[in-house]
Amino acid sequence: MSYGPGRLAGAVRLITGALVSAVFLAVTAMPAAAHTALKASSPQHGGQIPVAPSQLVLEFTGPIVDFGYQVSVRGPDGREYHAGTPRVSRTTLTQSLQPLGPPGEYQVTFRIVAEDGHPLVSGIRFMLTKPGPAAGGRAAMADAGPLTAVPPTSLANPGNNAPAWAPWMGGAFALLLVLAAVLFGRRVIRGIDQ
Repeated sequence: MSYGPGRLAGAVRLITGALVSAVFLAVTAMPAAAHTALKASSPQHGGQIPVAPSQLVLEFTGPIVDFGYQVSVRGPDGREYHAGTPRVSRTTLTQSLQPLGPPGEYQVTFRIVAEDGHPLVSGIRFMLTKPGPAAGGRAAMADAGPLTAVPPTSLANPGNNAPAWAPWMGGAFALLLVLAAVLFGRRVIRGIDQ
């Protein structure tokens, strides 16, 4: 059985279309930015507070899962001041704090996982202007207070927050599409030659 040049051109178009589709899928499967971001915090990012809070509250733009999270609060003396396990409630993460120490900048780093599986690693900083209880300051600690919006540019994370396996899965899928297109094309061309 023999087919004319029109059938061969159709097979070439089909293979070319499959290859273009595979490349498109591979490119779009590349890692994207995290699907959630820090919306507000208490203490406020970059803020100055005179009284040591008893907890840190982080609110995110989307739901986060209650596993895979980590929070670290480090004081100007190099000590860590987080206490216990953070609590997650839909879009909010609350971290209890030990009594804060000397005045100065406290650095908070955190890692959370969005409900869609994308991790976010970022941080905030705040300034304690008076000594905390651990440094002989006021014995009574204030609550964290109301959440304060975080400017979007202040926490921009230039790193890619997609899972490390995402490009490999996208590449594997693209490779499978290319192989399927080649095998299908060989069958069509073999049918043309008969």
